[in-house]
Amino acid sequence: MQGMDSSTNFTASGRKQWTGINDAPQAFSFTGCTFIKGFSAGINVEHRSVAVNKYSSIGLSLSKTVKLSQTEYLTLGFYGGADNFSANYAGLGGGDPALAQKQRINEWRGIAGAGLLLHGENFYFGASMPRIPLKGENKEINGYLSAGILLQLNETFSISPTILWNIVNENRALDAGAMLFIQETAGIGATYRTTGEVNAVLQYTFQKKLQLGYAYIFSVGNSQNISRFSGGSHEVFVSYRISNIFKWW
Repeated sequence: MQGMDSSTNFTASGRKQWTGINDAPQAFSFTGCTFIKGFSAGINVEHRSVAVNKYSSIGLSLSKTVKLSQTEYLTLGFYGGADNFSANYAGLGGGDPALAQKQRINEWRGIAGAGLLLHGENFYFGASMPRIPLKGENKEINGYLSAGILLQLNETFSISPTILWNIVNENRALDAGAMLFIQETAGIGATYRTTGEVNAVLQYTFQKKLQLGYAYIFSVGNSQNISRFSGGSHEVFVSYRISNIFKWW
């Protein structure tokens, strides 16, 4: 939550949802970004699967940060790429002739996105539409408002409350949570989503470069949530930051 610097960041994450349920969703993503000639440029790769359905995407992002004051910045970002959806219903098995005769799906389409972020040394407020299909149904579009603040409790502890609200999707899900940081190295927190899920997070940062994290997602108070019948969902991530890799730019 500060002005853009010339660092380069790489992040990889993997998620396994609804453990204990056959053919449950799995996901992997990779992002990388760097600072070149006043702009932040990045690449985003994602792959998801559930049963015989596969989804993959790749795209490029570009953002520019403008300094508004000594402590406040405004960042405008754009995303463009393509995704692929494939499904082989014959792979469901069971000898069902209707499935065996169903045509295999393999479709490509363009994706665009944009976002705006006002941020400073200890706060941010943003609005974004990260995925806008250039063809297909509009119900896939999501629009978000987000905000967060970093509060220093003492020399050792700080806390960061955050909210994320999907204002376009029909369920209008709202995420509200907080992270407690210990000397800017270790973090522990939780987020509640109004659809009935809790996301508990642990993370640790080594020498302000390598960050490791784990999240466990489980259901509370929602009998319609499928995760109530599973062992929950697990996610791990690793992020690495390199300072001034392109310092000659």
